[in-house]
Amino acid sequence: MKKIIFTGVIAALLVSCQSFLETNPDSSLKVNIDSEAQIADLLTAAYPTANYAAFLETRTDNVGERAKGKHTKLNEAMYFWEDYDQEDLDTPLNYWNNCYAGIAQVNKALELLAPYPKTERIKALYGEAFLLRAYLHFMLVNIWAEPYAPEKSLSAPGIPYLTKPEKHAIVHYSRGTVKEVYDKIERDLRFGLSLVDDKYYKNSKFHFNKKAAHAFATRFYLMKGEWATVVEYADYVLGNEPQKVLRNWQKLTDGNHLINLARIYASDTEPANLLLTTTESRMARQMPMERYGTTLGTINQIFDNKGIDGCSEVKKLKMRTSFPFLYAQHDIKDAVYMAKFDEFSLSGDMGTKPRDLFVTNILFTTDEVMLNRMEAYAMLSQYDKAVQDLQDYMLAKFSMDLPCDRSAYQWTSSKNYTVYTPFYGMTLKQLALVKIITDFRQKEFLHEGLRWFDIRRFYLSVKRSSKSPYYRPLEKEDPRKLLQIPIQAIKAGLEPNPRYDVNQQFYGN
Repeated sequence: MKKIIFTGVIAALLVSCQSFLETNPDSSLKVNIDSEAQIADLLTAAYPTANYAAFLETRTDNVGERAKGKHTKLNEAMYFWEDYDQEDLDTPLNYWNNCYAGIAQVNKALELLAPYPKTERIKALYGEAFLLRAYLHFMLVNIWAEPYAPEKSLSAPGIPYLTKPEKHAIVHYSRGTVKEVYDKIERDLRFGLSLVDDKYYKNSKFHFNKKAAHAFATRFYLMKGEWATVVEYADYVLGNEPQKVLRNWQKLTDGNHLINLARIYASDTEPANLLLTTTESRMARQMPMERYGTTLGTINQIFDNKGIDGCSEVKKLKMRTSFPFLYAQHDIKDAVYMAKFDEFSLSGDMGTKPRDLFVTNILFTTDEVMLNRMEAYAMLSQYDKAVQDLQDYMLAKFSMDLPCDRSAYQWTSSKNYTVYTPFYGMTLKQLALVKIITDFRQKEFLHEGLRWFDIRRFYLSVKRSSKSPYYRPLEKEDPRKLLQIPIQAIKAGLEPNPRYDVNQQFYGN
């Protein structure tokens, strides 16, 4: 995994960017930076060091209730889709603050780059800066604002998009609209794609390298429903033999790999991993033990009970044994998980809320790109290509060659039209393939939080098996699918997201 090296510049910047909304920080970042190398360090320090998976995953249908699991306020609040505004590791507020601190650093780097002659090295730094600024805003808008939809996005509140260093906290800005935010992301993304250059990186997988940038583009244009563009960028990442760059799950289920899964999964030598970042997080130690997490029941539903509706032999694929699951220790008998997150500690703190614990997050993979291309092919009515990608995917990753005609992948019950309701329409063939692909995406990225974005963009509902008085199902267009803007920002004038009142009456804009 990546070594954390706190250079003088980076250490000073990390201190100056703590609690971005709490202290009205001076985001001009008064650190003496007078070389290209130091500007590169400034950009390296701007990558997210906060973890989004910990709070997003618990909001999805991947998790259930473990009878004797460890209780924490954050875990419970996320499971019941409640607002949570405390500052700590793995919280929404921590991620919001960290993203805007990173954006401030990117904007400072762009300001510092302006006087330099536009050499190839400087252009590459510009490219990395634009890509990182686009990515950080993309994550913010897809957690705290409405999902993209052409008409609705014209008026739906977005998130503040910062393009220059300021001396004021983010709370003094307006949210704009989702459409405006997406337009600015696209501008930065395209600038970044045109300038990024891998040759200046010592370890390209901890920076926005070319393939990672193209992978980001496939996710961005998938959200926008621009299918041909998704295919274009995916082709660059996957090349002529995508099977060779996908993660081989079959190999990871053997004994030696299973023992070392956390280290192997996030390794920079794994061809499937395109962009990695080190985040301060307790997720690796808490995920197996928390009260609300993956259970035998949820794993059976996701991995064994989903399959190919049009193929009678595999309507239920029974894939649980194809993945490297572990079972929680002690008396939490219904807990099951994959050890995807490594952990190391700088201080060895073992208290109730230890700090200085770090895990590696995988931000983009070839597996996601392949699934994105499948979906784009389906929506372009290029069904043979979508099915071929799916067959290649299953053969490369699981050595599975399903006994299904190609037409079988293109059928599902019309009842699923009430389940998947994105902003665009789908034929029954498209719906069938999208359902299969979405199910595989749910399997592939278990624990990583990405399921939440599919729940949002397809307007999926989530129902819990819970008798808790706090429980109310998450509906298709539920305001709780937008995390609440941090209270400090609301108090300073930033528009809050809508909510229900205590009598379950909707209020807000």
